[in-house]
Amino acid sequence: MFRKPIFVRLRAFPGSKRPALLALGGMLMMVLLVLLAFIRPSGSQAKATWIWETTVIEQHPGEVLAFARKQGVDTLFLQIGGGVGKESYRSFIRAAAKAGIQVHALSGHPDWALREHRNEAEEFLKWVVDYNREARAEERFTGVQLDVEPYLLDRWQTDQEAVVEQWMEGVRAWTEEARYNELAIGAAVPFWLDQIDHPSGTLKLPLGNWMVDQFDYLAIMAYRDVAGRIYEISKRTLNEADRQNKRVWVGVEVGESREGPGVSFHKQPLASLNREMKGLEELGRKHNSFAGIAVHSYEAWHSKLSGP
Repeated sequence: MFRKPIFVRLRAFPGSKRPALLALGGMLMMVLLVLLAFIRPSGSQAKATWIWETTVIEQHPGEVLAFARKQGVDTLFLQIGGGVGKESYRSFIRAAAKAGIQVHALSGHPDWALREHRNEAEEFLKWVVDYNREARAEERFTGVQLDVEPYLLDRWQTDQEAVVEQWMEGVRAWTEEARYNELAIGAAVPFWLDQIDHPSGTLKLPLGNWMVDQFDYLAIMAYRDVAGRIYEISKRTLNEADRQNKRVWVGVEVGESREGPGVSFHKQPLASLNREMKGLEELGRKHNSFAGIAVHSYEAWHSKLSGP
């Protein structure tokens, strides 16, 4: 979000001051041009995308950022790992910042929801905090995103309530740690979490609403291939985030899916993807909480746009 432009009222000055005035005017014009380079066309909406193949920031950093800018992406969820060193993260984030793009550190595993693996998430958060402490301002991660999906565990089928309770314990600990270190923290979550009541004594409260409360933002995996259907399964979370003044990215799937038809845009023509994303943006703008569309993933999206 940019501040309102500052307009300077000019008046005639003695000739001796004219060169300085012209120089000042030139500087203001340059600043304005830089700002205009980052302002999106009227009606456009910010986008985000997930990057899983971390080494791409070493091998093709310019290509990643050029793609992001062309597609209107201002937020990258970047998987941490792949043997990528800190200097590569610093270089990439610094270049991204110059392009007006934020980078969030991404990691997670279904097991992290369990008490016996919670420390793995804590080690990830510590790594990001230490990295940011050592890095310059323009080289720091803007935030972190946790991709913890315990419903993929076999134990979810046999002891869901206990898994949910442990997951919630972990979320409380992780969000507290992030906020103590002034680090924005978000999570990727499925759209159906509001169908689960979290353990809270006699009260039945949707787990999705609780997640909105805990995190600074959510990225909903609302994977459907029609704008209206994507919006319908995201609406409850958007409404709750409106109420709590939080932010929500609405995710769409472009990669291949094994969940059946109607989930991904993988086999649909590019024109369909663009049309439905435009429609989803229009629906999402009904909500102050709507951060934009998050496309899963960079690799699949890039491949689709580069394909025959």
